[in-house]
Amino acid sequence: MKSKFLKLNKACSEQWDTMKPNEKGSFCDVCAKNVIDFTELSTLEISEKIKKSKGEICARLTKTQLETPLIDLEIQKNYKLPYSNIAATVLLASTLAIGNTAYAQNEKVPTEFVQNTELSSTSKIKRNQTKSTPTTSDDFITFKGNVKDSQEGKPVKNAKITLVTVQKILTTHSLEDGTFSLEIPVDCIDDANVIRVTYNVEKSEDGKRDIRVYDTKDYVLSKEEISSEYTIEATPIVYILGGIGGHYVEKDPVILQNQKRISYKDFRKAQYGKKSSCNLENKDVMYFERAAAVAIYGKEAEAGLYILVDKPTK
Repeated sequence: MKSKFLKLNKACSEQWDTMKPNEKGSFCDVCAKNVIDFTELSTLEISEKIKKSKGEICARLTKTQLETPLIDLEIQKNYKLPYSNIAATVLLASTLAIGNTAYAQNEKVPTEFVQNTELSSTSKIKRNQTKSTPTTSDDFITFKGNVKDSQEGKPVKNAKITLVTVQKILTTHSLEDGTFSLEIPVDCIDDANVIRVTYNVEKSEDGKRDIRVYDTKDYVLSKEEISSEYTIEATPIVYILGGIGGHYVEKDPVILQNQKRISYKDFRKAQYGKKSSCNLENKDVMYFERAAAVAIYGKEAEAGLYILVDKPTK
């Protein structure tokens, strides 16, 4: 079975903010086309938009969306879209007017154990036998450091720092001064450890739109790096405009539900609400590209890795 990804056939040099908003996204006077805002859509919604486009679509999207598989039950031919005389550019989220975040956090944030059931003995994953030297006790190490804006150097508060393993997913947040601290059981530490950092959604100046200021990023850290103080640089999201198509890769990503591997076909069926062994109810879906996927699961996940985890209870 094949996996489908978005493909940027031609990037556009026009400015999104100068286009005329409409019900489909915005209208570009230069090329007389509607530009769909993919940044507001799920992978399933994007897949449906492309299938209905008849090979002609222009969109606004993020670099992350180009690197994430689309959800599509039907494998179709590659899209080859006709666009001409379009120059490449990227729009940085930092050019947008961003309101102040309403979230304030002044006290130490406790570690959140999102997933803590035992690993199934039948799961085939990469696990190293060596363990790092603990920095706080015989059972835990402390991953600590700070989060700062990559351009201005100012501290970033309420960044979500998550250690991802098959057995456990541990989370903490950065404080007002950008510092963070995460206690990690020693038996969760490998030679390669995946830390995912995500950021708050801000409101636009008019309060009508959600805006992501910083891009989600995965770090693959050594035992030495995760056992010492680490600086995380928050990078503004890159927005891309242009003609969009699709391309396919032959190998499917690995899907883990409750630490057990399920078929990619069942996962895609579940996305469409069809009967499947995959249960997406009250689940958050985390996708990891090759480097992080292999660090978490092993070489079988070279085509990517999805982990389905329970949504936190309120």
